[in-house]
Amino acid sequence: MERVLFAPRELPPLPPDVSQDAVAYATWVRAREDVRRRTTPHAGTTVLALVMPVGDARSEAIGRTLAALHAQTTGRWSLTAVAAEGRLRDVSAALRASTPRRSRRRVRSVAAAAGATGADLLRAGLAAHEGDNVALVFPGDVWAPDAVALLSEALTPTGVVYADEDRLAPDGSHAAPRLKPGYSPEFLLSSSYVGRPLAIGAGLTGALAHLDASGPAELEHACALSACEAAVVVTHVAEVLCHRSADEGPPVADVRHVQAALTRRNERASVTVGPAPGTFRLRRSRDGVVPVSILIPFRDEPRLLRTCVDSVTVTTRGERVELVLIDNGSSDPETMTLVDQLEGRADVRVLRDAQPFNWAGLNNAAARVAGGDVLVFLNNDIEAHRSGWLSALCAQAQRADVGAVGARLLYPDRRLQHCGLVVGLTGAAGHPLAGLAEDATGYLHMAALARECSAVTGACLATRRDVFDRFGGFDETLGVDLNDVDFCLRAGVEGLRTLYEPAAELIHHESPSRGTAGGVGDIVHFVDRWKGYITEGDRYFNPHLTRADPSCGLAGAEEEDAWKRWYSTLTMQ
Repeated sequence: MERVLFAPRELPPLPPDVSQDAVAYATWVRAREDVRRRTTPHAGTTVLALVMPVGDARSEAIGRTLAALHAQTTGRWSLTAVAAEGRLRDVSAALRASTPRRSRRRVRSVAAAAGATGADLLRAGLAAHEGDNVALVFPGDVWAPDAVALLSEALTPTGVVYADEDRLAPDGSHAAPRLKPGYSPEFLLSSSYVGRPLAIGAGLTGALAHLDASGPAELEHACALSACEAAVVVTHVAEVLCHRSADEGPPVADVRHVQAALTRRNERASVTVGPAPGTFRLRRSRDGVVPVSILIPFRDEPRLLRTCVDSVTVTTRGERVELVLIDNGSSDPETMTLVDQLEGRADVRVLRDAQPFNWAGLNNAAARVAGGDVLVFLNNDIEAHRSGWLSALCAQAQRADVGAVGARLLYPDRRLQHCGLVVGLTGAAGHPLAGLAEDATGYLHMAALARECSAVTGACLATRRDVFDRFGGFDETLGVDLNDVDFCLRAGVEGLRTLYEPAAELIHHESPSRGTAGGVGDIVHFVDRWKGYITEGDRYFNPHLTRADPSCGLAGAEEEDAWKRWYSTLTMQ
């Protein structure tokens, strides 16, 4: 298969994401809620018991929450507000003042001990509803009119349900939307992305672990971690169902509840405060120093190859590493001299394969002779600029339920190139947030936090040898493009996760002005194989975000129509 080079282009500025486009979002969320209000979903026959821990919240906040609950499209809910003894009288008065007389039977207050923490309040509320379907709500939360109905409809006895959210200012304006991905356990350890609203099935309320947390943000995170551990299924309702108070303060930097979750799961990792409020960095522990094979295909480009090999060597000292260099028909004398020098190293093996360029085939051949238990596929235009990247990749790749791990890749100008791939983005698969500034964390902090994604780029992809062999390596019928995405998706079908690991940061000298490789035949083949997944939408990308560009902005009708026309042309070939 011949390589097709698209015309060189400059990387355009990254458009604003949905949280940065307040006017467009406010219009959209109001219209979306109006449409749902008219359709009023069926709520089933069970009652959703809402538990509200009341710390030092004011009566006005409790009143806002109650007003929204009384405006629900279904009456199948109850509310238990839990307050410390010293506050119980005030809380009870606020509940009565905000509840019509005919509805007071469904609202009650429960006392906890004086000086009770937020975790104590939540435990008391859950204990009062063991065996019931429960949802967590905080004073000041304003639920969309159909929130109870949609959460109840999606909830099962052994399930957990969460939905999207934003913040509501006193003047009624909407801001800071959080249109979330599908369930991502690694992302949930790194941040409280599940957030609110959170509903827990009746079979789980008695199984939640002891919660060690203080403020509302930490408490909701600890509760989500515990509930999702116990759940058989975690469901995401892709609708904005909770409007938090805009004046809710930032979370306290406390890692205890994340460390407690890791201990419960028997997972070894150190936890530190992350790059943004309410986020965390996990450094996974490795099972010893395993042998690693780094596979690097190349053709000429001696400057790139030297930079790649030298930087990898310097940043992986102390590791058991072999470099497998795959020469795909080099002819440049400088390249030949460099390869001769490298071949004399004990940790370097050189394979020579002058077949027409087939990225999958070259790497498969190299994997067959590589000696490592972990295989790291690396482009020759990668530069390792700091130590620790390989250890971070291998620690993730060694986990039994992980199929592939990808790195954080930056362009030479330090803008973001890769933080995981989204299937169906800007074509068959694309890079969300490409072009983001180096020090920006991006939408939902996606660029800076470890998380599940559907696929990662083969420019740096780590996997265990047994996983690679199990799936027969890369599909050589996808010789140039999308073989890396296909590998990750095939692993996902078999229940193995693909992870993005930002602690493994590398420079990728694939400058956007140089052009990119692409094979139309590969794209058509890939789309035909995975059209079901593409049509349904990437599970780790909210369906209300655009697929037309990498911005994580709202999906506009015009851009989505253009995407669908592109998709139709491929499926008809």
